[in-house]
Amino acid sequence: MWYNENISKRSNTSSPRFSLCCGDGKVELPLLQNPPKFLQQVLFEQNTAHAKNYQQKIRTYNMMFAFTSAGIKFDITISHSRGPPTIRIQGKLCHRIGSLLPLPGKEPKFAQLYIYETENEVQNRINTMSHYNEIEAHIVSNLQKMMDENNAHAKSFRVPRDRLIDTEVHNVILKLIAGREKDGRTYNVPSVPEVVALIVADIDANSNRDIIVETQNGQLQSDVSSFSHIS
Repeated sequence: MWYNENISKRSNTSSPRFSLCCGDGKVELPLLQNPPKFLQQVLFEQNTAHAKNYQQKIRTYNMMFAFTSAGIKFDITISHSRGPPTIRIQGKLCHRIGSLLPLPGKEPKFAQLYIYETENEVQNRINTMSHYNEIEAHIVSNLQKMMDENNAHAKSFRVPRDRLIDTEVHNVILKLIAGREKDGRTYNVPSVPEVVALIVADIDANSNRDIIVETQNGQLQSDVSSFSHIS
């Protein structure tokens, strides 16, 4: 916001107030944290081969770690028109998340990569982008470690992985429950114990919770609002 847009009566106040961007102080955004060391290196270094590779293929590496796919109806009538690349969509935008494990004979993708066959996780992620060349495995491996150490949602999906490995449970359901006590205009990222519940046995899949992901299910679970920031 521009300083002159503040609603304070005094023009030289040291504590300006804004109504448009932050609800007159009701919405407080936390200060940005410094990025993890590895991410700093690959984002800002200019003289190393792996940093140049990451910077050139940053969108590909980013897609490898997406939790969801976009539920979009594309308008393909302008896909090959002249001018810069343009995407036009019809209807609402949502994010789709599948079951915790892939169906038999299917390759893991999106959130399943955080749970299924994680001993080969790096190669599984590279396989999802097999049509892209020059993907470096050690970059993928370091990004994986970075996500596990710093991303609350990645940690959440590791919990059912550990449960599936340690026990013979076959019916595991992961719930991601958004906090309602804070302002919805900020990204609420609670700690891991607050966002994960593992429920074994029967459960009503039509619960009004934000997201329910079953162990194996052919259907995608969609959520328009509360999961959009996780992808």
